[in-house]
Amino acid sequence: MDAALVRLRRLWSAPRSSIKDDGIPVDMSSILVVEACARAAEAGQDSTIRDIAAFTDTEHSTASRLVDKAAKVGLVQREPSSSDARRTRVVLTDSGRRTRERATDFRLTWLTRVLRHWPTGDVEHLAELLTRFADEVDLQGPPGREPERPDA
Repeated sequence: MDAALVRLRRLWSAPRSSIKDDGIPVDMSSILVVEACARAAEAGQDSTIRDIAAFTDTEHSTASRLVDKAAKVGLVQREPSSSDARRTRVVLTDSGRRTRERATDFRLTWLTRVLRHWPTGDVEHLAELLTRFADEVDLQGPPGREPERPDA
């Protein structure tokens, strides 16, 4: 499994030119900020720097810089929170929503191509196992960090 995961590192180091916003390549960190904001919005929640830090597994200060970078290219904007005047929420712009759609389409097209010869049951089983694995990784945290749950 370790060898396969090492080989899969290319999934996180895809060429930056893969996703573009108005013809300009979008940095992977900005895609992650966009995805964090979109998921929060879909759940009916505000997205804060803290949420983005958790989603990107970065420190608060790093997440703030990532948001600044995404805001600079017009993918997100900061707004005062409607529920707490001390907090700032990060929201997608129209450009951010279009970029998320392109990023999602890009990933799904790639997955369809990679898995085109796999039986449907195998694809479903892989999705189930990867989800289970990702859930456990979320509980354990990255290598070297104490697990979030005591029995992990």
